[in-house]
Formats: sequence, structure tokens, C-alpha cells
Amino acid sequence: MSSIGYLGPKGSFSEEALYFFISSEKEWENNLPNPIPFNTITKLLAACDKKEIDFGFVPLENSTEGQVGATLDMLAQTENIYISKEFIHPVEQCLLTRTPLELSQIERVYSHEQALGQCRDFLETYIPQAQQIICPSTAEAAKIISSAEEKWAAIGPRRAADLYNIQCQTAKIQDETLNATRFILVGHSLAEMSTETSEGDKTSLLFLADNVPGSLFEILKEFASRKINMSRIESRPSKKKLGEYVFFVDIDGYVFSPIIQEALWALREKNISTKLLGSYPKTTFNEIQS
Repeated sequence: MSSIGYLGPKGSFSEEALYFFISSEKEWENNLPNPIPFNTITKLLAACDKKEIDFGFVPLENSTEGQVGATLDMLAQTENIYISKEFIHPVEQCLLTRTPLELSQIERVYSHEQALGQCRDFLETYIPQAQQIICPSTAEAAKIISSAEEKWAAIGPRRAADLYNIQCQTAKIQDETLNATRFILVGHSLAEMSTETSEGDKTSLLFLADNVPGSLFEILKEFASRKINMSRIESRPSKKKLGEYVFFVDIDGYVFSPIIQEALWALREKNISTKLLGSYPKTTFNEIQS
């Protein structure tokens, strides 16, 4: 049996998304992987990089709050893992309490920083007095308030309320109705090209550009001049030198298609450091909704 790590404990959005993801994968229909919870994304991806687990399932970005920094940072640092699939999961945030409370009574709200950010308007409008406490996961937040006598609340999925025997006091408190998180499956090998033309694929890359005028343009130019569509670009500190950044880029197409190889070769000739993060089938939110 294969093993797959996720951001736990039980009751987290990652566990909820993992359940739906595994259910959608025909290759695991008769041989379900063993899910293993980790309390941080860093530990999860480090374990996958060391081949202590076969796969890792982690959030990459949210439609409201953007990138998940811990995931991007670890993808930059690891050496033995590749993105092989992506999965987009709708996120419905709930206000959880141990017992029913008036909103004006709540003194603290616990949750993951992404969940707090996704509910910023609700918190500022209805619970402005509450101190916001960041937790490693939404499930951990639910676990904390389940045993607390104080007037505390958590933000998390409805499933967490069921698991920890607490109240789902208010549902759908996220600021955006169409709130969704993009998860990625990482493993130790590249996915195969999904179609003969690679039009249904996406390639994720990391670039380290010199801190000089025009360095990012030199990267973008090689793709634009070949009409390779870039669907996403994010920057993160390199963590090696102040003012040095790495760029995470998603482009349409499979990495070994001739036109992408041509662009990557041109970047090598310019001494631009490149790391392949993965090539895998594209998924859209509309597909998940349907």
C-alpha cells in the first residue's frame, strides 16, 4: 500500500480535499493509499523528499488569499519531488464554537492564517473585539476550542465540527462565495503527457533571476516570443540573500514539447537558473463545479 501525506490533523480542509481527490482517482479505486497527517507543510514535503512517504498532498494557492508560502518555499528547497497532479477544491468556512455563543461574547478566534484571511470581512464586521490566533491548521484550531472552557471560536470546515463534537455556529463566512484552494500531488516521478499535443498539460518552473534591470523580462520574453501562455507567476525571497528572489511560473504545455524545450535552452544560454517543479494535466474550477 502506498502512503500519502496531508496537512492534518483529521478535520482539516486538506483532509477533506484529499478524500475527494482520492475518490476521483481511478488508479486508486481498488488500492487506496494510506493517508498520513503532518502538522506542518514543511515536515510533510521534507518527508516526501526523503522518500519516507510516497506522495504529498498540499495546498498551493487560494482564490482569495493567493499563494501558500510554505509550499512554494519547500518546492524551491527539495530535490526529489515533482508535481504530478493538481486538484481544485471549493472551500466553505464555518465559525465553530464549543457551545452556542453570542458573537459579541467571543474573545478569541483560532484558525490557519489562510482561513483567517479568507474571512477577514466577517471577522472585522461581526467579531472585531476577538483576538485572532494563528494555528498550524483549521483542524488544530477546532481541537483547541473543543476542550476550552473560555469563550473561544475557531474557523474551519463543517467536518471538523462533527469530528470534535462542537457547534457549527455560522456557515459560509468566507468573504468570497466562489472560494477555492488549488492542491497539488507531489511524488518522485514526472507525470506522463496527457495528450499527444500537450495542450491539456501545464508545466511549473522555478527561476532564479539576477537582481538587475530587465532580468525578469529576459525570462518572460523567451516564452512570449514563442507564444507560450503563462498562466501564473509568483515571487518569493530566495532565503539565501536579502533582495534576491525566485520566481514560480506556470506555463501551458508539457515540458518535453519541442517549443518549451527551445525556450528553456535559450534561458540556459543566458545562465538563468531553472528548476523543473513538474508537468501535469490541467484542471479548472469549472470542471470541479460540474
